[in-house]
Amino acid sequence: MFSKFKNVLFCVSLLFLTGCSVLLPNKGELTPENIQSREILYESTKNYSSLISLYRDVLKDNEDPMVRYKLANNYYLNGDSESSLLYLEPLLNMNNPLTEKSKILQVKNFIQLKKYNDAVSTSDSILSTSPRNGEAYNLRGIALAQLGRLKDAHTNIQKARELFIDDVTAINNLSMLSVINGDYHNAVSLLLPQYLNGIKEPRLLHNLVFALIKYGDIDYARNIIVKESLNTSPDDLIEALKKTERLSKVVAK
Repeated sequence: MFSKFKNVLFCVSLLFLTGCSVLLPNKGELTPENIQSREILYESTKNYSSLISLYRDVLKDNEDPMVRYKLANNYYLNGDSESSLLYLEPLLNMNNPLTEKSKILQVKNFIQLKKYNDAVSTSDSILSTSPRNGEAYNLRGIALAQLGRLKDAHTNIQKARELFIDDVTAINNLSMLSVINGDYHNAVSLLLPQYLNGIKEPRLLHNLVFALIKYGDIDYARNIIVKESLNTSPDDLIEALKKTERLSKVVAK
């Protein structure tokens, strides 16, 4: 997986686990206990396809907004944003606690579909009624970055950080804006303290290595690749990343 690291550094994409070899719960009657046990198993293995099948079966018998949201979310996680939007639609105009959460998922789907203007406009709508929604600021920043509006993107992601979205997500996205601008020193200055503090989230590790290589600190990059087992051929990875042009994508999370 990591040998293709340059293709996934800054992409709006996810890695999937689609199989499960352990013994599955009985697929008989959909009792609450049966549903819960299957959810726990499938979520632990990121078996999105099985979660989708489970939630579809539940909704066939009884409409439940939360189950519908989970169905739409797992379609998104499985890379099928068109289906996610289809099943999400009934939740978008409901006046309940799920409405805002559903709109956030809608924005994520727009980004995954590269409909960045739709993502921005929907984020605008969310923020017009919930001006302290940090996730909406972060997603709007991601969409703006894809549209080339890097200064606005930085402002939005920085605002998201001020509103206490996950710090690793915010710092990672801010560092990637620096990478887009070719400011590899600033990218390293953002990511390295996180790594030294024990944060080893995969995207952060990958982006730190990329920034170090582009900044010219090859030895440090190699040390991280070896220490964190990012690739079995560190020198081949380094040579490949040296030849990689500036990245132009931001991670939606």
